[in-house]
Amino acid sequence: MADYFAVQGGKPLEGTIRVQGSKNAVLPILAACLLVKGETVLHHCPMISDVEDTLLLLRKLGCLVQREGHTVRIDSTDAADLSLCDGTASTMRSSVLFLGALLGRFGHAEVPKPGGCAIGARPIDLHLAAFRQMGVCCEEKEASIYCHANTLAGAKISLPLPSVGATENILLLAAVAPGTTIVHGAAKEPEVQALAEFLNLCGANIYGTGTDTIRIEGVGRLQSGHCEYMIPPDRMVAGTLLCAAAMTGGRICLKNGRAEELEVPLRLLEETGCRIFIRPEEILLAAPKRLCGGCTIATGAYPAFPTDLQPLFMSLLTLADGTCMINETIFEARFSHALELCAMGADIRIRGQSAVITGQKKLHGACVYGQDLRAGAALLIAALAAEGESRVYGCRFLDRGYEDPQAVFGALGGTLIRKREKTII
Repeated sequence: MADYFAVQGGKPLEGTIRVQGSKNAVLPILAACLLVKGETVLHHCPMISDVEDTLLLLRKLGCLVQREGHTVRIDSTDAADLSLCDGTASTMRSSVLFLGALLGRFGHAEVPKPGGCAIGARPIDLHLAAFRQMGVCCEEKEASIYCHANTLAGAKISLPLPSVGATENILLLAAVAPGTTIVHGAAKEPEVQALAEFLNLCGANIYGTGTDTIRIEGVGRLQSGHCEYMIPPDRMVAGTLLCAAAMTGGRICLKNGRAEELEVPLRLLEETGCRIFIRPEEILLAAPKRLCGGCTIATGAYPAFPTDLQPLFMSLLTLADGTCMINETIFEARFSHALELCAMGADIRIRGQSAVITGQKKLHGACVYGQDLRAGAALLIAALAAEGESRVYGCRFLDRGYEDPQAVFGALGGTLIRKREKTII
């Protein structure tokens, strides 16, 4: 049986909301907890399925895990070097981050080839190439990846493109590998910076995150004992909420929004006619009566426009006056939401890796299917803006990254109910 959101659209979203903890920051930090032989306490930990699945993997590895609301306690003192080749790990792309952590803790690791959302090819050859430079033997099996190292050593690594996952995996392993590791062409994303901040809190020596070059002085092992860390707010959820308010003609205040992490999206929202007000740890948006079009968006590595917000902005621009273009440069299969938006009355033409959106005066309710996390979110905010009723399927994808959308959007005045489709026998 499939869950769906029954949405009654057409109401402006208004109010104040606190942004949940970051999915893309917490997942590598959870893997990093394996490197700490003691208790780690993570605050502001989002209640999403990707986190719960990762906690299951930590339990499988012998960690003691307790959740109390948004606080998670992990004690990896008695963790064991087990394979993670099971059903849970195979559905999550983030399980590949356990490679670096397991190698750093035990000297070997086996994880399934990564799963996750079907948005295009996301090979991990950059991860493995970096590991090999650090003395790791990597073997790609039919369904898994096995790595082992008799002797680890720091290395000079040049990434041909700023891969977030590869940068994070290198940080996890290099933090405890003997010697100095220098990463050129590193990813600059805030989530990479959060991982380094957490590792440094636990005794690592990592310098230069947020720049092209990161230097890691291996410490052999992280400190034992008690470490506490506050997971930063999720900039993709913040962007989703801002787009939802803009699309529905509403007003919103994000209490812990970090404007410095959303410079390009905020500038584009201003181009559509939204008024943006920035205060410390706070973002306010007031939507115009009619959104303005005419903009061109190209996705790219941070600090450029994030690919994870591309579906949300495509949804937004379906109601903008004029014609807009989106160029997707990161993933080759990230326009699945376009056809579904067209079912709601949007005018979108796909040309290879580009989409041309001609804004309409309104959208209408429809039955639509989100095929990945951000596509599902894009369709949900479109349904909240559309006239009439919609059914938005793909709740299992939304569960991966969004905490209780019914409660969050309901608090802002949206009308949506999660339901389960009945099966007729």
